[in-house]
Amino acid sequence: MPLEVNNQGWRIEKKGDTYSVAFSIIRGVKKRIPLSIHQSSHTDTLDKIMAKKAKKRCDPGDLQSPRERAPRKGSLKLWKSKKGIWYVLLSVSMDVPDAKPVKNWIGVDRGQNQIAVASLPNGFGKFWNGRQIKHLRRRYQKLRKQLQKANKPKVIKRLESKERRTITYINHCISKQLVQFASSYGMGLRFEDLSNIRQTSKQSKLVRSDAGNNRHAWSYFQLETLTRYKAIKNGVPFELIPAPYTSKSDHRHGVIGKRNGHWFRGFDGYQCNSDWNASQNIGQWLGFSCPLDLQKTVFVMDADGLKDGVNGSPPRLEVI
Repeated sequence: MPLEVNNQGWRIEKKGDTYSVAFSIIRGVKKRIPLSIHQSSHTDTLDKIMAKKAKKRCDPGDLQSPRERAPRKGSLKLWKSKKGIWYVLLSVSMDVPDAKPVKNWIGVDRGQNQIAVASLPNGFGKFWNGRQIKHLRRRYQKLRKQLQKANKPKVIKRLESKERRTITYINHCISKQLVQFASSYGMGLRFEDLSNIRQTSKQSKLVRSDAGNNRHAWSYFQLETLTRYKAIKNGVPFELIPAPYTSKSDHRHGVIGKRNGHWFRGFDGYQCNSDWNASQNIGQWLGFSCPLDLQKTVFVMDADGLKDGVNGSPPRLEVI
């Protein structure tokens, strides 16, 4: 069981570039332990804690307050990994800024060949290729088969854990770059809702046997979750839209075209990258329905330029 201390039982100190944490062990005696920070982004949080900006909670309505996003101390846990490395886990809570309204959205199309494709409205796109993940999946699948024949269940479990951590790290990197991309252009991030895609899209048994193409091994939801919390933390708007026809519609006018592998062809012969086209549709999505004013009278014959009725119909047909 890890050692746990409440928010009053620990403090952070700094000498030079070295951080140290002091916490109560017994009878109020506090011992200091030097820390190596896991990520450079945590140094700002630790500096704010040491500056005691977290001592007083600010008024959420005061947007000019310097303490609005100051972190507040939580509990501390001292934990030892299986490799014998000790970690100090610090819990902090902080206020995040409200997402600012944006005029334009960056559409993000997810897939297995291209992990993510993000494009500006009618602009260039950024591609994150899935070749590395496919290679890792197939490599670990081959190793698992060999270990299963050798009856090494513990090694298999350790191998699966390593594979999961590697994929999570890749998704962390991609989600961070997506949020930075949207933040630099002052736009929001828009994803397609891929809920139940594993049940609605069928795959043959031969395709499922390949770990690189098996949709059950596709970590699309993890990428969405990681991107969402990073976007909220940085004040970047994030939303989901329905997925149907985002890959089959032409981004110029919404007419259904043909998708063949990496290429999309419109009815007029227009060609572009299919993933980029899908990301454009996601970013420009306005909904499935058009506005309809039921209180307004529409004269069908007048709208068609017909002054007389057709086949004995009245010259004006009113729809109210």
